[in-house]
Amino acid sequence: MKRLCIFILLLAQIQAFADDKKNLKADIKQVTVFLNKAQVTSLLQTSLEEGTNELIVDGLPAGIDKQSIQVSGKGNFVIMSVKHDLNYIDPQKKSTEMIALEDSIRFYRVQARKMKSLNDVLLKEEQMILTNKDIKGEKQTITADQLEDVADFYRERLEDVRFTLIDNDDKLKELNEKATRFQQQLDDLFNERNKNTSKISISVSARSAGNVQLELLYVVNDAGWTPLYDIRAKDTKSPVQVNYKAHVYQNTGLDWNNARLKLSTANPTLGLTKPDLDPWYLDFYIEPPIGSMNEFLEPEVAKDEEVVYKGIDADTADLVLQEVVIVTKSRKNKLTFSKPISDFTEVVENTVSVEFDIALPYTILSGNNPQLVDIQSHEVKADYEYFSIPKLDQDAFLVAHVTDWETLNLLSGNANIFFEGTFVGESFINAQNTSDTLSLSLGRDSKVVVKRNKLKEFTRKNFVGLNKKEEHAFEIEVRNTKKESISVLVEDQIPVSQNNQIEVELIDGGGAIFDKVSGKLQWKLNIGAGETKKVLFKYSLKYPKNKIVSGL
Repeated sequence: MKRLCIFILLLAQIQAFADDKKNLKADIKQVTVFLNKAQVTSLLQTSLEEGTNELIVDGLPAGIDKQSIQVSGKGNFVIMSVKHDLNYIDPQKKSTEMIALEDSIRFYRVQARKMKSLNDVLLKEEQMILTNKDIKGEKQTITADQLEDVADFYRERLEDVRFTLIDNDDKLKELNEKATRFQQQLDDLFNERNKNTSKISISVSARSAGNVQLELLYVVNDAGWTPLYDIRAKDTKSPVQVNYKAHVYQNTGLDWNNARLKLSTANPTLGLTKPDLDPWYLDFYIEPPIGSMNEFLEPEVAKDEEVVYKGIDADTADLVLQEVVIVTKSRKNKLTFSKPISDFTEVVENTVSVEFDIALPYTILSGNNPQLVDIQSHEVKADYEYFSIPKLDQDAFLVAHVTDWETLNLLSGNANIFFEGTFVGESFINAQNTSDTLSLSLGRDSKVVVKRNKLKEFTRKNFVGLNKKEEHAFEIEVRNTKKESISVLVEDQIPVSQNNQIEVELIDGGGAIFDKVSGKLQWKLNIGAGETKKVLFKYSLKYPKNKIVSGL
């Protein structure tokens, strides 16, 4: 009896301790999305009792970096401790999208069952008609009119039954396909949602009772953003419009509902420790002894108990880290505005990064589809020039040269190119370019015709002593069929010798800028409307006649 009383008292104490804990809901107010990871800021509303209060924030993502958790607030209280634990029992709660998908699946499956039941009834009716088709008894005769009436009845009814079954089979197939598609979508969401959650326990000591507001901040994995650009050029006389966008993704398992977004160019996954340059040692290579692989990799234990591998320098072992980016589901905010979202973006340039603070709230659902977010729109001056390498491609490419592009805070990323109101293709912006000019390819222009012809009359092959000498000549023709003058940069090349027995000489460069190291030839041509210009270049080769030159 005494033991039972002690057990009941202990249970009462445990229950009382559990009742003292308060479960709080974390309302996400702001998310700073880095290139990899995101920092989530939530508000916690609660009332404190005088003394020690145990606060529990449950249902949080499992991928929280526990070192990043911060809890703060103002008031007559002291935050004693903050603890983070994983919850392996309770998965993430169902989202609104999952509930809607379950309702759709239930609806289509019910409709399919009804259609199948109707088909069963029609099949039984058809069987009954066929079973009772003998309308004549043993001692009964029927007239021709009666027989015709009965035949019409059987024909019409069987026809109705068969046609209805065909229509119902098509409807049943469509209903099952819809239910299957919704089920596949639900399975994907369920796999994403059926993750471990985590909770944060906050111990607060209050000097007096009252309502307080706490701010919870943490960094979470499975989130980030990638840059995307729309490059629009009206014509070759107008500025270039650069629309800066972002694909924001998150697979944290927790939706960001009506949260204010900040996009940061920082990347917390990169190490903060500066590298050190170790000495670069040289020594003669000693060929390892021939033996089995096991013998080659067999460790030798030195006297100081360090493991040394025979024949392998530890510096030659490379560890390749592969970064896995999980693209997630998302949904655009349903609000509509008369101004673009980019008008509500504030750029904050920090010491080592740039933040794009978007004043309007966004809803980013946890899932597989990234959310497209407008950041900024810039109109920049550009110089337009056509570029052609007819040896590789006989089309002319329009290129816009943008200066002072460093002020745009661009990152390397893909770009959709629009010229004269038409989508012309995709390109790539390399923000690692060290030049003060950013060149953007705007696509091919069929109105600039380029041809490259080999001139046979200038091609010669003869022998000079022990050597063979060849001469080659090419003509490049550029025709401008546009109604305005253009500038065209044409490139070609002559071979470059890597052997002193092979001599290459430029006989005639046709007025080109010649780079001897690369063998590149460049012509900058200004061509008027409807005008055609030609350039010609010649070069010679001399090499031993008993040798075969590779690369020709």
